[in-house]
Amino acid sequence: MCTGKIPKTGRLGLFAAIILLAVTACTGDAKPVKGFVLPQGDVAQGEQVFIDFNCHGCHTIPGIEFPKTDFEPPFILDIGGEVYRVKNYGELLTAVVNPDHIISSKYKAMLAKAEREAVISPMPYYGEEMTVAEMIDLVEFLHAQYSKLQPQYYRGYYLTK
Repeated sequence: MCTGKIPKTGRLGLFAAIILLAVTACTGDAKPVKGFVLPQGDVAQGEQVFIDFNCHGCHTIPGIEFPKTDFEPPFILDIGGEVYRVKNYGELLTAVVNPDHIISSKYKAMLAKAEREAVISPMPYYGEEMTVAEMIDLVEFLHAQYSKLQPQYYRGYYLTK
């Protein structure tokens, strides 16, 4: 019987196939990111994915109110806002499918020195839980939360706030 859902074991293969297609494809409305291209995602659906997977339990986004979660997060990490360098699609996708790639310095600072050496991300691994469409929509939503600040210069020097 066909339920219309892809089994978990097939999702990773499907994800790899879509990424391979995205790497080799190049269309006018696609977003190029250092070697591969993601199809257009849906920001509203990405926000729903953010809620459905309880991302809002550990992450906040300035200006957006999310429902309460039923768990206590290890810490809260802000996403989005005004930044000098906006995270690209590749960086955002990597953060979702491989959260151990870069561990937040804020989280590391909470740990004892000995624990910092072999630290793993408290974020669940979603590579086998999310569909490819959900990941694309989530990345589209996350990317839309950033706005780029124009740097200020004075006599050739970069000024920070």
